[in-house]
Amino acid sequence: MREKLIINTKTWLHREGGGVSILLRKGDGQRCCLGIYLQDNCGVSPDVLRGISSPDLLPVSLRDTLPDWLMGRDRFNTVITEDLMSANDRTDSTEADVREEIRRLFAKVEVEVIYADGVDKE
Repeated sequence: MREKLIINTKTWLHREGGGVSILLRKGDGQRCCLGIYLQDNCGVSPDVLRGISSPDLLPVSLRDTLPDWLMGRDRFNTVITEDLMSANDRTDSTEADVREEIRRLFAKVEVEVIYADGVDKE
């Protein structure tokens, strides 16, 4: 069975541009798609994610525990990770296009994305 990622669009930080995107934003708790994945699917603590803009900036000891598709052997972002960051932050695409691109990219690594519009995280 495929891994599932539930993106609660109420707390999803997206379409604001790469300059302000972050794994977990301090002020309002919004998370980009990778921040959601890292916290919900990989169990990374919000305290670690807060204020970090990219998975390759996480502590080295933590990067070693992340899926290979996310962090390459050199422990830097993979192409798919960079593509997810770019798609998430796009300001020149429609909401539907961003959602579809995120879904398509995660599907490449056997992660099924489910959008939960306006649902509070339990």
